[in-house]
Amino acid sequence: MHSPNSQASYSTDRVTLRRMTGPEPSCIGVLRDAGLLRPLSRGGSDRPNAALFAATLERLSATAAFALEAAGTGDLLGLTGFTAIEPEEKRATLAPIWTIARWDDALLASHVLHLMTRYAFEVLAVERTEAHLDWRLRTTLELYTSLGFRCEGRLRAYFAGDSGASADAAVLSVVRAEWPSVAERQRRVLTGQGWRYRLPSDRLP
Repeated sequence: MHSPNSQASYSTDRVTLRRMTGPEPSCIGVLRDAGLLRPLSRGGSDRPNAALFAATLERLSATAAFALEAAGTGDLLGLTGFTAIEPEEKRATLAPIWTIARWDDALLASHVLHLMTRYAFEVLAVERTEAHLDWRLRTTLELYTSLGFRCEGRLRAYFAGDSGASADAAVLSVVRAEWPSVAERQRRVLTGQGWRYRLPSDRLP
């Protein structure tokens, strides 16, 4: 697998992934202090978002973290990355998409997932990219599957809270053999919605 440092950022004309390296950048403080910070991959939790965010940062510090920026303006939108990169298995696990953006969730998630799956296969050269999503988020689950992720099953009591029942998780994946067709499918989704032709370089014939 290639080093994740071989590509500083990936971008559409709406969202840029900016690789974060070295000491904790100032944007982390902005995100940590933001009252609207929330993960798009899980539903309500009894645990404070700050605690969940800190746990995500700890995992990303050993893998790869990306600041999400608005292309063109550089405005900070959130954070994502890989919670696990396993070179011996050629597998990468996507982190939650944390956002402070006031954008439509589906718009942001669509662009970020497109860029993250591209990064996983084109830069990390993995054979499998997977994600875990709160089973209760049916609309979000439909978004992932519309972008080519295949739901493989359900993990019981995967997302824990401080009290009450834990939430189940859907396991979703894309594998390398599917990637060319999935990439085309993602482009069709992005160009076929309300943000039509937002990817000039990927515009369909």
